[in-house]
Amino acid sequence: MSSTTRFGLHNLERAVGSVKQAIRVGRGRSSRRGKTAGKGHKGAGQHASGSARLLFEGGQTPFYRRQPKHGFHNPNSRTFDPVNLDDISSAVEAGKIDPNQTITMKILKDAGLIGRQVKHGVKLLARGKEKLATPIEIEVSRASKTAIEAIESVGGSITTVYFNQRTLQALLKPHRFNKPQAQARPRGKDLEYYSDPAVRGYLSKQSHALEDVD
Repeated sequence: MSSTTRFGLHNLERAVGSVKQAIRVGRGRSSRRGKTAGKGHKGAGQHASGSARLLFEGGQTPFYRRQPKHGFHNPNSRTFDPVNLDDISSAVEAGKIDPNQTITMKILKDAGLIGRQVKHGVKLLARGKEKLATPIEIEVSRASKTAIEAIESVGGSITTVYFNQRTLQALLKPHRFNKPQAQARPRGKDLEYYSDPAVRGYLSKQSHALEDVD
């Protein structure tokens, strides 16, 4: 095509070598791809599904299984969403949280202090404790020692309450349940934790209330 020819849809051509003719198999021995179509004689390789899967080593123990295992995953481990005292103080000042009512994890969620997907509960931490000036009453799953001291130093109170996954979802998303869920009873190490007055466990407060009645 001369340099003066204008390009158009009527004279476009493919570049030389850009398209190759496909190899046709099974069309006679003279084509070198006849008879067995290049797949050899017998065996799984002749079938359409004959190729081995990834990392298959012919039946012997594969490389990824011969290597030693490292590390350990505790199936009983739990992760609590952290909430700090400075976040609560800022929410109280902004009017997102009413300090005159008991602050539950549902209120923390509605105020945007924790995410929408809380799996095991909330742990209260003491960052920004010097900003806390308003006495509050709060219920969470866990709390640090410093956070407990900071809340009680300004005249507030804290209670750590046990929730399993079902009762936690009933607290955070009550619209998904037709009837109220019974309070879950802790077992094992959880029973020891929530019976400890040092962490302000709710079971320790119940036992003290029963003793006062007696």
